[in-house]
Amino acid sequence: MTGTMKLSSVEVELEKREDGSRIIRNKVPLAPCPDNLCSWLHRNAEEFPQKPFLMQRNPDGEWQGLSYGEARHQVNRLSNGLVARALDPERPLALLSENCINMALFKLACMQVGFSVTPISYAYSAISKTGSHIKHILDVTGSPLLIMSDADLHMNKLNQWELGKLQMFAFSNSEQHSNVMDFESLLEDDTELTMEAQTQFDAVTPDTVAKIQFTSGSTNLPKGVIVTHGMMVTNQVGIHQMWPFMDRNEVIIDWLPWNHTFGGNFVFNMMLKHGGTFYIDHGNPTPIGLKKTIENIRDISPSIYFGVPRSYTALYAKMKVDEQLKKAFFKNLKFIFTAAAALDQSTYKGMQQMSKEVLGNPLPFFSGWGTTETSPDATLVYWKVDEARVIGLPIPGVEVKLTPDPSGKTELRVKGPNITPGYFNQPEATAAAFDEEGFYLTQDGGRFLDPDQPEAGLVFDGRTSENFKLASGTWVHNSGLRSSINALGQPYLLEVVVAAPDRDYLTAMVFPNLPGLRGKFPQVSEAHPNDPDFLQCPEVVGFFHKVFQKHNSKHQGSSARFERFSLLQEPPRIDRNETTDKGYINQLAVLNHRAGIVESLYAFSIPPGVIVVDAEN
Repeated sequence: MTGTMKLSSVEVELEKREDGSRIIRNKVPLAPCPDNLCSWLHRNAEEFPQKPFLMQRNPDGEWQGLSYGEARHQVNRLSNGLVARALDPERPLALLSENCINMALFKLACMQVGFSVTPISYAYSAISKTGSHIKHILDVTGSPLLIMSDADLHMNKLNQWELGKLQMFAFSNSEQHSNVMDFESLLEDDTELTMEAQTQFDAVTPDTVAKIQFTSGSTNLPKGVIVTHGMMVTNQVGIHQMWPFMDRNEVIIDWLPWNHTFGGNFVFNMMLKHGGTFYIDHGNPTPIGLKKTIENIRDISPSIYFGVPRSYTALYAKMKVDEQLKKAFFKNLKFIFTAAAALDQSTYKGMQQMSKEVLGNPLPFFSGWGTTETSPDATLVYWKVDEARVIGLPIPGVEVKLTPDPSGKTELRVKGPNITPGYFNQPEATAAAFDEEGFYLTQDGGRFLDPDQPEAGLVFDGRTSENFKLASGTWVHNSGLRSSINALGQPYLLEVVVAAPDRDYLTAMVFPNLPGLRGKFPQVSEAHPNDPDFLQCPEVVGFFHKVFQKHNSKHQGSSARFERFSLLQEPPRIDRNETTDKGYINQLAVLNHRAGIVESLYAFSIPPGVIVVDAEN
């Protein structure tokens, strides 16, 4: 808690250059690090073998799992089985599963004996109609072996393609598929590493590839990021240097997907390093998943909570009307961490007030920033801040360069031991990802909260790659505009796409939250069961018209005001790369796939479905 937790002091150095760029570094040197990420599993199993490590609900709803000692035994059995198969260490092993204990065991087993693992997003099978992203990843990696959670679910997608000699195993329902083996068949009897497996364990160095982790694909098809043991262990050691209050008593309940860097590298590895207990939350901050998450929080009051802004927005709304949930959430918390985007200030302040009501003192909110390529943390908040938008300062060993961008923004570039050496089997993409000094080009904008006080921290300033020019040559800062419209339209708006480069004025394509809108206008919904008709009703159009009016009232320039918009019935499709598995919009893909709608937004004669934004009365 704020009153008892010892926070780190801010010690940074700033280098100013003649070209206008600035480099900021942490003055604290990076502490020594182990070579093999899985060394922490063995250390924990030796020091507290009975302590719970991984927990999940069984089919009856009861929590069950493995201690550190039991997990080590299972990981060793799997490692022995993999080594016995004489697999090519240059080809990553693929893993298609939602978060579960078996998924954790498999990825640890691969990594500890020098095999790399490619975790594939569960959404590419469960949500995607075609599963084309799975095929893309298997083609890029050439994986010789695939582990999946449920053969019945995933084989519907996999059977579409010629998979060659791909060996396939499943946690469940393998018996129904002749080309799929049971996961248990991979386990050897010996719970200690065999001589061959121990040799491979000892051969792991910081440069050994641990994962080929695919990006979310927010700007193009996902790329396979090379993630080494050194990247992940230095990241965790650097974080711990700034968060010395972390210890082996940490308990978390977490839903963040392990195929992504936030859940799979930041959160999972943090529990592994510190010997904490990880309760797997099979809920999520969606209308369907939130119920499970709330039930889990009532059962397991965490010491730390990790999430993205939308998860806190959803939880905050529930806690405002549920006193017992509020008490269960806050009673054991040390701090709250948010990443992926800035938490809105009202939710930030509201949750701090809730924590004060339960604990007597407001909890600190920490945040950070990074990418899959930075494994993931580049900057971290480790001191008391009052604004949610602060993303911190570099952790030990990391340099952040702020480089002026043609749009007038500043791009954040990163160098350090946590940075990827490149993309798997994509040398051209690798070469394009770094500047002449070896700084990784994040394409994220950032700036100092106070230019005269760099120790106050950095703030995120949108994606520089999404900025574009109007026909007049005026730059449009896309991210800020989308954030404004999204905030004004919540919770009845899923996403907005800003159009379009080289046009005379701004327009927008709006993806509405149809279930939410039907709940807001029940009588209109009943009278218009067809979505196209419903979206053209005056009540619905009027709601979004006011959203754009409110935005325009605060933005006077041509680069920020919207002249027209359309409400889209068809949501963004993951199969067309219009949205990522995390739900982030791919602006360029939407504009390309929906070029006809873009043309209608700029038509001389206003066609049906295009709404003109009039001045606010």
